[in-house]
Amino acid sequence: MPDRCDHSHIGCVASVPIFRGLPRDTLLQLAAAVRHKQFARGALIASYGDPIDNLIVVASGRLRVVHASPSGREQIVREVGTGEFLGELGLVAAARYDGDVIAADDTQACMLSKVAVREAVLSSPEASIRLVESLARRLARAEQVMGDLGARDVGQRLAAELVRAARGACECSGRRESDTVILPGPWAEMASRLGTTPESLSRRLRAFEDEGLISRPSPESESDPDGARRVVIIDLERLSEIAGL
Repeated sequence: MPDRCDHSHIGCVASVPIFRGLPRDTLLQLAAAVRHKQFARGALIASYGDPIDNLIVVASGRLRVVHASPSGREQIVREVGTGEFLGELGLVAAARYDGDVIAADDTQACMLSKVAVREAVLSSPEASIRLVESLARRLARAEQVMGDLGARDVGQRLAAELVRAARGACECSGRRESDTVILPGPWAEMASRLGTTPESLSRRLRAFEDEGLISRPSPESESDPDGARRVVIIDLERLSEIAGL
């Protein structure tokens, strides 16, 4: 019976933005359809070209979609964390994964069949609109990635990443500007996102430091988990000019 489904499944379903506002009975039906999965860091969840049969909701951890070039270089094209999801394209059309889906960390996920999700979304005009909004955001992000790779060199892509991180931190804190940002994931992951090598990224970071645009303070202590990824933005205006933003 739906009423007897795991409360953690209900929480996982309710955390998805497109399901907000659905009647409780509908949420219970979705929760009853959840399959809970655990993935170790580095686990391959889906391969490029696999059909999208489920909406994957991240309960904890991170998943990423990775493209591999013929030379073996990997580029992170999308990353989702707690409360976010993958597989929404499969809700509106027959679709396949456009890259390998890999667990970036030890991850717990709720797997929802696209049939169950479609029924829930079609029952609610509000949920349908939120699904369209989610797809629009994904398209905008994809266009941004393609634009960065096609029109910007490594230095410009790095500058754009730093500017967006600073602006995002500003919005979250409510301040007009944010001097310090903590970048998500290690530098090697950022290199993959930017479509370059860790060595090239390191050279560009040093160049930005030498130009007085940023600084990278030493970690406050060995137990400071964010220290290695902390960047102080010194000249946001100049970084914005370099990025063309």
